[in-house]
Amino acid sequence: MSSRQLGKPAGFAVAVESLRANKEQWAVYNSTGNCVVLAGPGSGKTKVLTAKVARMLAEDVQAPRGVACITYSSECARELERRFRSVGVHGTPNLFVGTVHSFCLKCIVQPYAQLANEPLPIPLRVATEAEADRCLSDTLKRLVGDERLSSWRTRFDSYRRRILDRESPDWHDRDSQAAAVIEAYEAQLHSRGMIDFDDMMLFGLRLIERHEWVRKAIHARFPILVVDEYQDLGVPLHRLVNSLCLGNSRCSRLFVVGDPDQSIYGFTGAQPELLEQLAGDDRVEPIRLKLNYRSRQQIITASEAALGQQRGYQAANAGIGVIDFHPCLGGVPGQAKAICELIPKLLETGVAHGLGEIAVLYPDKNVGDQIAIAATSSGFDSVRIDRNAPYQKGPFTRWLEGCAAWCCGGWRSADVRLSDLISSWRGFWIAANSSADLVHERRALVKFLFATRDPSCSLASWLQAFDAACLKQIALLVPSFAPDVVAFQKIQAACSPGKAMATWSVAQFAGQLSGGDHLKLITLHSSKGLEFDVVFMLGMDRGVLPRNNVTEKGKHEPRRLFYVGLTRARHEVHLMFTKGQHSEFVLDVHRSLNPDPKG
Repeated sequence: MSSRQLGKPAGFAVAVESLRANKEQWAVYNSTGNCVVLAGPGSGKTKVLTAKVARMLAEDVQAPRGVACITYSSECARELERRFRSVGVHGTPNLFVGTVHSFCLKCIVQPYAQLANEPLPIPLRVATEAEADRCLSDTLKRLVGDERLSSWRTRFDSYRRRILDRESPDWHDRDSQAAAVIEAYEAQLHSRGMIDFDDMMLFGLRLIERHEWVRKAIHARFPILVVDEYQDLGVPLHRLVNSLCLGNSRCSRLFVVGDPDQSIYGFTGAQPELLEQLAGDDRVEPIRLKLNYRSRQQIITASEAALGQQRGYQAANAGIGVIDFHPCLGGVPGQAKAICELIPKLLETGVAHGLGEIAVLYPDKNVGDQIAIAATSSGFDSVRIDRNAPYQKGPFTRWLEGCAAWCCGGWRSADVRLSDLISSWRGFWIAANSSADLVHERRALVKFLFATRDPSCSLASWLQAFDAACLKQIALLVPSFAPDVVAFQKIQAACSPGKAMATWSVAQFAGQLSGGDHLKLITLHSSKGLEFDVVFMLGMDRGVLPRNNVTEKGKHEPRRLFYVGLTRARHEVHLMFTKGQHSEFVLDVHRSLNPDPKG
C-alpha cells in the first residue's frame, strides 16, 4: 500500500493484525468477490470494514477509479470517515463516503439527470424540512381536506418508499388516495424548483434502472460499492444494488455489512428481510461475525432472550456483566430521579470511566424531557440527541461544533484539524461556480477562526460573528445550502434570552462534539452504533415498548429496538420501570437470568 494512499501505514498494519486472530474477520478481509458480512452488536464490523476498504483502495482499484462507501445516516458517515483516518485513508479523492441520499444526488442525479432528460428543476435545490412540510400541507388541504400533517406523514413516507413502480397496478390499487397525494406533492415541489430527500433516491434509482450508460458510468468510476448498515436502507437501495452489482451486464463488486436483528427503522421503509435475501443469493459470500468485543456475557445472553432468537454470540472479554432491575415509584420522573441518584455511585466505583461513558436511552423525546430536567437539577452536563434537543445534529452542525472545538484549544493539538474544517467548508461550497469565491470564503473562514479563539466567549456572540464573516455569502451564492442556513438559525434561536442555550459559552458548544464528560441522553432509535460502559434504559413500562394491542408480528421491531438498547452496554445495564408496570421484554430478560420460576 503506497504512502500516498495511506498517510499512517502503521495504523493500517495494527488494524490488519488485530483481525488475524478472529477467523471470521480474517475471512472477510481476504474475500475477493461479492461479500455480505452479517455483523452482530460489538462484533468489530466497522474495524473490518475500514481495513477492507483500505486494502481494496490499495490493491483492487487504480485511481481515478475508486470505492463508493454508503451508509444510512450522516452520523454513520461521519464515524466512518473518522475510522478511515485512523488507518491512514485520509483525503483520498477516489473514495466516496456518505449517505445513500448524498450518493444518489452527487454521483448519479447531478451528473446524469439532465443528459437523460429527467424532469428536474434547474438549478437543483434540496427543499428544507419546513419547505417540504408546507408543500405537503398545501397538497393535503387541496386533495384531502383539513388533515393534520402528522397523521399523514408515516402513511405518505412508507407508501412512497415501498412502491416504486409508478406504472404498475399496485401504485394506484393499494392506496389510491396516498398515490394521488404523492403525485400532486411531487409536482408542486418540482414546480417550485425543489426536490426532497426521497427524490434523490427515486431519481437516482430511475436513472440506474432505465439507462445502461448510467450504470456503465457508475461502474467506471466506482468498480467497488460498499454498503454499511444495509438493513436500514430499504427497497430503493436494494434495487440499486441489484442493478449496479448483481445485474447481467458488467457490474461493480459488492461489499455489504449489516445485521437484520438491528433493523429498527421500519417507519422509514427499512425491511430486514432484504438483507437476509441478499445474504442467501448464490452470487455473494455470506460471513457471520460471532464474537462480541463490547458486551459481557450476561448482557449478550439477556439481549438474545429479549430478541427471542438465539444467535450463539460469545463475549470476547472476560467478566460476567450486570443486568439490574429498578422498579420505581412516581412514573418516569421517579425513574429519572433514581438514575441521577445512581450515577455518582457508578462513578465512585469506577464501573463507568467518566460521566461521558454513561448513557440514558429512552423511547421518545417526551421521556427525554424528564431525564433532561433531572440531569440539570442534579448538576450533570449532558448531550441530548432527540427531537426536543436544543438543536438537531447534522453534517453542518457537527462541522460548526468542530470549529468551536478548534477555537477552544483544538488548534494546539491534532484533535480537530484546520485542514479538515477547510475541506468540509469547501464541500459546502461545491455548487459555487467561481473559484475566486471559494478562495475568498476559505480566507474568511480562517480569519474568523483565528480571531475567535476564546473558549469563554458567549456562543450567541460567536455565532453572530460567524454569520457576518462567513455565512451570509454562501447563503446568497449556493441555494442548496438553504437547509444548513435553517439549522444555523435554529441554533441562534436557541441562544436567545430565556432559551435553552442562552448562557452557553463556545466551550460548552464545543463539548457537544465529543461529549467527553457529558451524560448522554439519547433515544433508542438514535443509539445504534454507539457504546458505553453503563446504559440506563428509561421508561421500560407496559404499553410503551411494545405498545398496547400490538400483534405478535408487530412486536418484532420493538423487540429489535429493545435489543439494540441492551447491546450498547459494555459492563452494566439498568432497566428502569414503574413498579408493577414492567414491559414484557423486561420480564423476558428477568426470566433468562432467573430460570427458576421461584427465583
